[in-house]
Amino acid sequence: MALITINTGYLKTKSGIMKIIEIICVVCAFGLLRMSTHVCGHTRDSHYLGIGVLVAALMVTPLLLISYMMGKMQIQNTYLEIALNAMFCIFLVAVGADALKAVGTVYTNNYNRKCFAMGIFSIIASITYLLDTVFCVMVYRGNN
Repeated sequence: MALITINTGYLKTKSGIMKIIEIICVVCAFGLLRMSTHVCGHTRDSHYLGIGVLVAALMVTPLLLISYMMGKMQIQNTYLEIALNAMFCIFLVAVGADALKAVGTVYTNNYNRKCFAMGIFSIIASITYLLDTVFCVMVYRGNN
């Protein structure tokens, strides 16, 4: 049985750094969403969208990071990571914009701060997913 080797050098690459930033921003946004009221947005539907997108990002991004650190670089030869990053970019912009739109119109001051911070973290995560998408496209074109 072979030993599992961990490629910590991946964490120093552009994509590895982006994945760490994405995970941190999504964890912060999810924590703020859970600490806010039952709705951090205008409707319950937008709240459920936020929870769904943030939980999906919390599952997929660390799994990709772990896969790359274990040496499974074949994923970079497919459209999978490009599609996931682009999808998370679009959905996180929607979640962040909806949370920022609700600030000042729906809640008291305490919840406004949490929704504002959650919206900002979602937008920052969206920007990092966009940059990661660009890096993934460059790697994909270089490999194929």
